Order: sequence, then structure tokens, then C-alpha cells
Amino acid sequence: MNKIQEKVKDIVDVRPYRGLRDFAADARQTLEHYCFTDDTSALMAKWVNAAATVSPQNGVALALAGYRGVGKSHFLAAFGTILALSELRSKVGDGHVAAAAQGLLRRHYPLVSVRRGSQETLVDEIKEAIRNRFGPEVQFSGDSPAAILGEGVKLAGDLPLVVVIDTAFERGSRVARNDGAVLGEAAEFAQNSNMLLCVALDDDIAGADGSNAAIVRTFKIDYLDQEHLYKVVNSHIFPKNSQKQAVIEDIYQFFCSVVPNFRWSSQRFSSLYPLHPGILEISPYVRLYVHDFALLSFAAEAGERILGRPANSLIAFDEVFDKAEPYLRKIEDLADAFKAYDKLNTEVVSKIPVIQRLQAKLILKALLLLSLNGRGATAEDICSAMLIFDEAEPANAVNTVRGIIELFSQALPDDITTIREESSGDTLFSFRVQAKENINSALQEAAAEMNKGDVPAIIRGILQERYPDFSIPVKLDGAARASMDSVAVWRGGQRRGRIYWRENEMPEASAKERTDDILDWEVIIDLGSDPADISDADRSGSTVIWKPDNLKNEEIDTLLKHHLLQTENDVVDRFGEHVRASIHSHRVAAERIVDRMMLQNGNLRIDGFDYNFTEEARSADTISGLISSMLEPLFETRFPLHPHFGEKLGMAEVSKIVSELYAGSRQNLEEVQHLARTFSLPLGLVRFEDGKYLPETAENLAKLPSAVEILKSAEEAENGTVSLQSIYLKLRQPPYGLVREAQHLIFAALVAERKIEFLTSKGDRISSRSLDLKIIWDDIVGIAKPLDSSVSGKRLITWAQKVTGDASISSVEKNDDAAKITESLMAWLAEWDSADLLNRMERTPDDQMNTLIWSEAARLRKTFGVVAEEIRNFIGGNSYVETVLGRISDVFHDSEAEYDRTLKAMADLTCFLTAVRLRIEIASYVAACEPTGDAKLEEIRQALLACLDSAVTEPSETRNREAGYLWEQFRRGYIEVFATLHDQIMRSHDLQEKFDEILRTDIWWEFERLSEISELRGPEWASVRTIMDRFRQLDCKFDVRAALAERPACICGFCLRDARSWQELPDMFWSEITKGQAAIRSRLRDDASQTASRLEELSRSSDDGISQAARELAAILRSNKELPKLSDLHLIALRRAFARKAIEASLPDEEIHHDLSGFDQKVREALSGPVGRPRDSEEAMLIEV
Repeated sequence: MNKIQEKVKDIVDVRPYRGLRDFAADARQTLEHYCFTDDTSALMAKWVNAAATVSPQNGVALALAGYRGVGKSHFLAAFGTILALSELRSKVGDGHVAAAAQGLLRRHYPLVSVRRGSQETLVDEIKEAIRNRFGPEVQFSGDSPAAILGEGVKLAGDLPLVVVIDTAFERGSRVARNDGAVLGEAAEFAQNSNMLLCVALDDDIAGADGSNAAIVRTFKIDYLDQEHLYKVVNSHIFPKNSQKQAVIEDIYQFFCSVVPNFRWSSQRFSSLYPLHPGILEISPYVRLYVHDFALLSFAAEAGERILGRPANSLIAFDEVFDKAEPYLRKIEDLADAFKAYDKLNTEVVSKIPVIQRLQAKLILKALLLLSLNGRGATAEDICSAMLIFDEAEPANAVNTVRGIIELFSQALPDDITTIREESSGDTLFSFRVQAKENINSALQEAAAEMNKGDVPAIIRGILQERYPDFSIPVKLDGAARASMDSVAVWRGGQRRGRIYWRENEMPEASAKERTDDILDWEVIIDLGSDPADISDADRSGSTVIWKPDNLKNEEIDTLLKHHLLQTENDVVDRFGEHVRASIHSHRVAAERIVDRMMLQNGNLRIDGFDYNFTEEARSADTISGLISSMLEPLFETRFPLHPHFGEKLGMAEVSKIVSELYAGSRQNLEEVQHLARTFSLPLGLVRFEDGKYLPETAENLAKLPSAVEILKSAEEAENGTVSLQSIYLKLRQPPYGLVREAQHLIFAALVAERKIEFLTSKGDRISSRSLDLKIIWDDIVGIAKPLDSSVSGKRLITWAQKVTGDASISSVEKNDDAAKITESLMAWLAEWDSADLLNRMERTPDDQMNTLIWSEAARLRKTFGVVAEEIRNFIGGNSYVETVLGRISDVFHDSEAEYDRTLKAMADLTCFLTAVRLRIEIASYVAACEPTGDAKLEEIRQALLACLDSAVTEPSETRNREAGYLWEQFRRGYIEVFATLHDQIMRSHDLQEKFDEILRTDIWWEFERLSEISELRGPEWASVRTIMDRFRQLDCKFDVRAALAERPACICGFCLRDARSWQELPDMFWSEITKGQAAIRSRLRDDASQTASRLEELSRSSDDGISQAARELAAILRSNKELPKLSDLHLIALRRAFARKAIEASLPDEEIHHDLSGFDQKVREALSGPVGRPRDSEEAMLIEV
């Protein structure tokens, strides 16, 4: 390969991963560190939704299966945290799960965590967990699971009890007991109580079979596949640089070309890079022996070490071995294997030539590691595991590895096992592990006695575990049908089909079953027939043959052994803990065998051509997805004119379109418009007009090929009716091949335009007026022309007179009468659009709605809403006046009384919307109004609120008028009360004069000037400033009456409740001033000596009047006499004395001429201190340095 310049660090960003051992220790860490993938996100959301449905007598029992290390415990712990700690739900890092969590109660669900394996029995463990949650004093009425859990449900009160059963984290080995029966009883109790039971199934019961029959019956089991770890590594541990994907692909292609048996796909290699893809396969076996081995933590740590290596370096098996070796050596079952390993390492490897010695060490490590799977490995497997290759001659690498292993085998023949597979000719090598050898011998003996005819059933069982929608029964008896229905999604349409299972000597499906006219395709999985023996029926245009590859003898043995381990309790119980590795290895091997025979080497025969399964099909997680991918060529050839839908069309979408697109008033909804654009537009059922999608006109609709076929069938029918099945058959033919859901949309469009009507199995007819109801399509058996496709001329005239109110109209054809009708219809539509009743209803808050109004709105939507759209079509030139009048007659069932009732409903709805507007407007105003103290006005307020409630619940024009009258009374009265009191205070000359009088006093002058000195200022100053701020609000010049018309307040902040405090404000102001002045004088006396010293120092600085005042004041302070009234000079002297305080800012002499920044900073710091100038002082300060 071309030399790669990049390093690993240029391609991936290795993110740290903190492995948690005890998930119960820190719930926040447990939830925040859970790495969601699309698989676990969907599964977690599914479980959260299930928890939201739990209620008394409606509990749920869920089980999670999977092998050790796949993440079951972390999943359950995160799930329990979401339920138990509602405040942590915001920490969920997945949007799908977070949305599902919104459906939970906003309370702490009582969580009981059962640590399986911590006590002798599961019953004791459940008791301990309940006492840990609710207190040690809890007593139980019995020892049955129902009695114990029943006490827990009782203690949980009205909340669902959540019980999570998982193996205790500190256990390093499997729980050696069979808890299936107890778990089954617990699940049965949970399903009939207010309880959610969740269980992590141990790895030996991942298949949920055999001894775990009770679990299968009672639990809903989900399987956490190891595949999701690939996505975790790719997204959370080794996110890739998207621009370097080509480099990863080059590396992959290089390894495929030089490394023997490098069998992993490009997608898997790219996802895991730089982790060797085989490590995810071997890690479960390591985990079986080393409980603390965590794949994700190992990958993150190893990734840090590899960052500086060339890009074609991988984290290989030797690093797994080095990480796990200290722990593996402590396993008793592996003691003999490690003894042989050490002997080979010291005695054999040391004699191998130096140039191959490193390879030999790597081979030895790989051999021991791959022996853990109970099967062993070929030389090719070891080459691919350790990336041993010869770029020039790839075959040489395999020969070299095989030669070194044979040296090991020759040196210790009793410790190295060599097995040659008959069909493939491969030689498997492994270290001999006594427990493994005993298990293999027992399995071989038991498998030899099994019936090979059971193999197809085993394959079906494996397919059921892999594909959730594979529903062909495992056991086929006389009652079981060897087929299943499925769906292939193509161009958004769901094409229904059936999959048949055929083995040797199995009869073909009956003719009736094979000619089901609702099927678009069929696939026959043929395990036994020769391709030349396929019948003519099988060669039909829509029949596809799925031909699996033949099984090899050793593959059959492996499948039988896998089945044995899953179903035979005796074998499992006999070997206990030692059987775990064998269970896992046989399961993995069986899955690979089925994957090889069904997909890798199997093929589909379509129209005589064999198609290999694509990468997309092989990676599909459902049979439907697999079939959809593989049958695309068949559908593209057969149905080239089938429309392309942007999304999958299902019955939910059909129901939404039928009930709301043709209901007139709801077609403007965003969801309905989206559905019309996605599904109806490709079918030609809608047109785009005035910025929205509207139903196509009857004239254009009748020109569609599909509609022509339908209308032709209805016209030619002898008895006037056509079965839906016959229409299905015609419309699904090439080149359109319309699916059933698309046909339903076409039928509905024709019914809406009164071209046809539906016929039910009871003989009833469904016409256009009933399309807004939910249609049960299974109950519709045919279509027919409308019984009365037109309204009589006399009735049209009657309806014209009714709508226009003009009894002189005698014909709809006369020009004058037609003009009157047209003018009246246009006026009605303008009035309807102006009222906008239905849209206003949509915008009405839910808390204002009631059942009566909702039903009347629904009546209007079905009637006048439809009429409005028909008139709109008429005005736009897409309809005729007769059609409009006929539509009006149809909508109102040709009943004038029904028309009058609907008019009343419209009037009631108009009154209701007016009342709601008044209620919202008035209630928001009244809620902000203060109590007035006026008894009559408060009585009007209560009457107004009561009237508004009545106007909404029982709308009428009379109540609206009464509410309007009361509203005007209350608002006028409130404005008068508020404005009068506001003017008395906020524009009061008396209050202003009292305030000004205080400010002219000597006491205020002295208090203000001395408060400027920070050392004398007391808390009274702040109170005084606050009161002064309030006084400044006086003399409000705002037009308060105009303001009160909009909101019950003035911008000056005046409140009715504060009116009394405003009157008392001058007295409060004077009180704070006198109290503050007295406090300042007290401080001067308390600190008389220091203050006198400051004054004396000031007096010596000059001979002016201020110096004289300073000496006088100093003498008074030293004499302890009462302070006299202070003059202006005394006040200035005090302020200067307190301002004179040396500010020290020393600097080294050698720096003072070069840099004054330090000095400047010290001056600033000094000024910010207690000797600084008061913030509100404007007087300059003298700073002496």
C-alpha cells in the first residue's frame, strides 16, 4: 500500500471514558455517563413509556437479556434514576428519551434495587432491598414473592413501586441457582398491581429458553445486542475526522488484501477504528472470566497509547491479553493452561529464531485468548487477530503461524488440542481447559443422539431472535402455518406480502392462501427443493425464491449443541459456572452459521435471476427492512409509474388526511398541509392555490387514470355496486401498482366530490358529509354511485331563498336570480372570513373552553366550514352555483331546521368569542386593581367577574351586554377613586411645603453637612435619602386618568395602599433628621479627644476664620461641654479636619523618577478606603504627600 503519512491522532479523537463499577453510588454520574445509541435510545424510551402506563391493577414486568459486558446493568441503573429522581431528568443526553420522560409523574418513584447474589435466596434479597428503601422495621406477612412485593406496593402509596433486580456488582461469578420460578411469580404479581418490575437476565439465560420458561411467559423480554457497542465506540470513544474516512478505507482494503481471514466488513472496521474489530467478539469471553474487564474503558485507555503511532496501527489482541492476564491467572479453571503457556514461553519460544521470536510470543498470547471461546482458532484466525502478514506472499504468514503452533503442540501434546473439521478441512488449535473438554465431550455425546430434523426449527428460533418481526413459528405442527405476513416499503408505500417456509416433504401453501388478492409479493424460503423442481406457481411474477446455502456437517453439530445448551437443564446444571463460555461461543457460532447460510451464501431468485444479498440487506434489523431492500428491483421494473412519497404512508396518515383535508376548516393546519403535500400531491389529489394545498376540483379529479378506472367500474356495475376487492385488484396492476393506502386516499377524494359513496358490510352508505368521522376501512366492502347525485331544482330554489333571504328568487338559471345568489354568496363569504370564527377558536386558550362550545365549533367546522370552501371554489371559477347550493343541501342533510340550528350555533360561538375576549381583557385589568375601600365599587367588581364567567359558560348577547355595562361602571368608578386620591397626594402643595420647610431648618443643614463625613455618617442618612427620593415623586404631571383607561396604575408609582404613608411622610422625614443629628453629635462627643486633635492640627495650618472656628470647636470638645449650634465655619472646619489624613505611598527612590504607576495605584486604594471623600461630595480634596 502507499505509505500513509497520518498518525492515529490525525484520524480519531480519543475521548476519555470513566468506567463506573457501582452504579448505585452516584445516580447523577450514572445517568450523565450513559452513552446512548439509536438502539438504546429507542429501548430506553420504550421502557419509560411503559413505566408511564403503570397504574393499580395494570403493572408491567420487563426483562433485559444480553451477555456480560454489553451494558445491561448501566441501562437498568440509568432507567431507575430517570424514574426515581425527577430532578435529574434534565440531565438525560438523548432527546428521544427526554421527551418520553415528560410522560412520567413529576415525583420520585419509590425505587427498590435488588442485588441478586447477595443473599442465599432471591426472596431474601427482595426483602433486604425493600427494607433498605422503606426502613428496617418493615414486616412481611409471608415469604411468597406476592406477599413481599405486596407490602412494598402498600408502602409506596399512590405511586407505582419500581423494583429493579440485577446481579450484585461485587460478584465475580454467575449466581449458581435457578430463580426462574420466583421471577415468574413476581412478574405475575407485578402485572396485576401498581408496580413496575425490571430484571437483568444473566448471560446464560439471554436466549430466554429452557429452564426460564416462566420468564418467557410472564416478562416482556428485550435483548440488548452487542452490536450497539460498535455505535458507542464510534460515537463516544473514537469519533472520527470525517475528512479522513478515505484513509480508514485505504487501511481496511490493505488489511483485507494481506491479512488472511480478515473477515470484518468495512462499516464495522470504520466504526471501531483504531480498535481491532475482533476484540468485540473476544471481549465477552474475557468478561466471563474477568468480571471487571470493561471494554469501553479498555478502548479509551489503549486509544491514548496509540495516538502517536502510524495510522495503520490497531489496538490488537495482545493488548487485551496484557490487560486481562493478571486476572485470568487467578482463575482456577485456567491454571493448567497458564502453566503450559509459561512453559512454552520459556522453553519453546526462546529456541525459535530471533527474527520470529516476537511473532511466536504474539501467537502464544492469541492462542490462549482465543481458547477462551471453547472452540479454539485456526492459523488464519490468529493471523487476523494479531495482524501477522506477509505483504509479498500472504500465504506464507499462515504457514509460519501454523508451523509455530505445531511446535507448541509437539512440545506439549497433552496441553494443546488439535481438531480438524471434516467439511472445511480447517484445523482448530486451543489450549486444553479441563472443564471445557468435559463440556465438549458431553455435548458431543448428547448431540449425536439428537434428531437432525430439528435443525430447521433451530434456524427459525435464531431468526426470531435476530429479527423481531420474524413470526413463522419455531415448531410447525398441524395447527401452525408455515408462513408470515410482512411489508416491503418502497417509494413510501407499504406493499404487503407473505413469506413461506418450505422444507423437504412439506406441502405447498394452499391455492386459496397463495392467491390472496391483497398481497403484492411473496417470498418462499426453500430449504430443501432443487431449483429445477420449483413449480410454475412459484414462478409467478411476484414470487421470489429465497434459496439458503446448504449446511455443513460440523455446522449441523454446532446448531444441535447450541439448541442443547439452551433447552437441556441437565447439561447446564451439571457443569454450572463452567458452561457459560460454551453457551456464549455456541450461540455466536450458531448465529454466524445462520447468517452464512441465509444471507452471505444465500440468494434471492427474482424473475429467473439470482441476486446476492446486499450489505444494506444483511445489516437490516428487521425482515421487513431486508425484504424492502432486496425487492426494490422487482418493484422498479413492475411499477415505474407508482408515485414517490417522501415518507411512509400508513393508515394513520390516511385517516388524518381524509378527516381533516376534506373537512374544510381544518385543511389550513400545518400538519394537514404537510400530509397533503407529501401524499396527496403525488397522487394528483390536491392543487396548490393561494399558498396552500386544496382538494382538486371534481372535474380535474375525474381525469386521473385511477379515478377513471374507479368511476368506470361504478358506472358499469350491474347492481350499481362494486366490491372493494375488485377495485384493489385493478389499481394494483402495472404500471401504477398503487398500494392500498394510496387507493384509500383516491376513494376518499372521489367521495368528497360526491362522485361515489362507500358501502359498509351492514349495507350502510358513507357519503361526503361523513368523511370527518373516523372511517373503519375494514368495514367498507364496496363503492357505488350516489343514490341521489343531484338535488332537485325545486330544492335548489328553496336553498337559494334560504341562503340569500330573498323569497322572490324563482330560478337558479335566470340571470337576475343567479346574480343575486352570486352576490349573496360573495357577501356571506366576506362576512365569514371577516369573523374568522374557526381560527379564533383555535387560538382560544384551553382553560376558556367547555364541552358545549367545543361541540358547536365542531358543528360549524363540518358545515359552514365546508360551505365556505365550496363558495371559494365557485368564486374562483372552479364550480357552479348549482354545485354550491347542492353542497349546502348535502352538508345540512337537506334540512332547513338543521341549517337554522347551525346558524344559532354560529351566533352562540360569536358571543362566546366576544365573551372570552372581554374576560381576558377585563380579568387582567381587574386582577391588577387594588382594593378601593368603596363598598359599592367592590360589589360591582364581584358582579362583573361573575357575569364574565356566566358569559363564557352560557354565551349570549344579553350577557355580553351586561358584562360590558358592568365593566364600564367598574372602570369609571375605579378611575375616579384612584385619580382623586392620586391628585390629593402626588400633586399636594401642603406636602411639598412641609418638605421645603424642613429643608430650610438649621438642623437639616447641620445634619446634611456632617453626614458628608463618612466617619460620622449613620444609618439615618440612608433612610433620609429614601424619603427624599419619594418626595421628588411629588408633583406628578402625568395624565393619570388617560393612563388608567389602559392599566390601573400611574408611572409615578402611586398606590392606593400607600396613601396613608404619604400623609405621614413629613413627620417620618423630620424624625429621621433629628435622630440622625443627635447620633452624629453623640459620635463627636464619644471621640472628642481625637476630633479635637484633628481640629487643632487644622488651626495651625492657617490664620483665617476657619482656623479660629477649629480652635473654638476643639476647646469645646476638650471641655466636655454640650455642643452649641454649629456655624457654617464650624461645619467647614469639621469637614476639613476629617479630610486631613496622611496617605502613605512609599516607593523606592531609584524608581520614583521612572515609573509613578505604583504610586498612583496606592493613592487610588487609599481614596477607596474609609478616609476617602464621601461619594456625594463635590468638594475638592487636598492630598498631602
